Amino acid sequence: MVPDTRRADLHLHTSYSDGMLSPAALVEGVVAAGLAVMAVTDHDSMEGVPAAVAAAAGRVEVIPGIELTVAFREVELHVLGYFLEAVAVRDRLVQLRQLREQRIQQMVDRLKTYGVAVTMAEVLQISGEGAVGRPHLARVLQQKGYVKTPEEAFDRFLGDQAPCFVKGATMTPADAALFIRDAGGVSSLAHPARFVPDAWLPELIAAGIQGIEAYHPDHGAGTADAYRQYAEEHQLVVTGGSDFHGSWKTNGPAIGCVTVPVAEVERLRRAARVTPGA
Repeated sequence: MVPDTRRADLHLHTSYSDGMLSPAALVEGVVAAGLAVMAVTDHDSMEGVPAAVAAAAGRVEVIPGIELTVAFREVELHVLGYFLEAVAVRDRLVQLRQLREQRIQQMVDRLKTYGVAVTMAEVLQISGEGAVGRPHLARVLQQKGYVKTPEEAFDRFLGDQAPCFVKGATMTPADAALFIRDAGGVSSLAHPARFVPDAWLPELIAAGIQGIEAYHPDHGAGTADAYRQYAEEHQLVVTGGSDFHGSWKTNGPAIGCVTVPVAEVERLRRAARVTPGA
């Protein structure tokens, strides 16, 4: 039997959250990269999924996904969800979008105490129809000359340890896992090397997280192999992707720079079909 060499990028963002490309433009980038499967994983939003499916027109499989922010041990982590039914989470996503806007308004207010004059209207003009977030505020700061790069905006003002940071997560890992499961999906801990000490992993798995993003631009080969082995030992699904956002980051990752075999997609698909308690 000829091995299946097709690849999937399971972590992609569109302009419906903090990505720079429209869903249609993102699809064209995925097709140009020669990938067979893509997942649209916008932050707290699934609004870009239908447009991506329409643009794909069968040329590439589009997995309906999401990336949720959760509060855990005084920090914020990210949980990816795959194969969600958008109708099942629509009302909750409206609430999350409202909370995002309230958080950014609080950060705008804090910036004023540092002599940084920006308005919520300016931020919303950048975010457009998407779920507003810190990258949009960073771009306003850059446009108005307060910083030279978005990274500088995070370092000086907006990052988790910076003076104008406001916590935004309202979900716990268990909440996010249940949210995804109730929508028919399967969950995976995003880029764990960025935020998650290995000692935390058992507690997150116990909370219901079903997978781990072993492959990510932040993970070297050794780190990725270690996460994959951990996943195998604990019967977790394995995910991976580029975490592509576009050019708002000075040196952001490219579409398809990190991928997984389509065999992992099939494992995800099977896990999503398992009903809670089965």
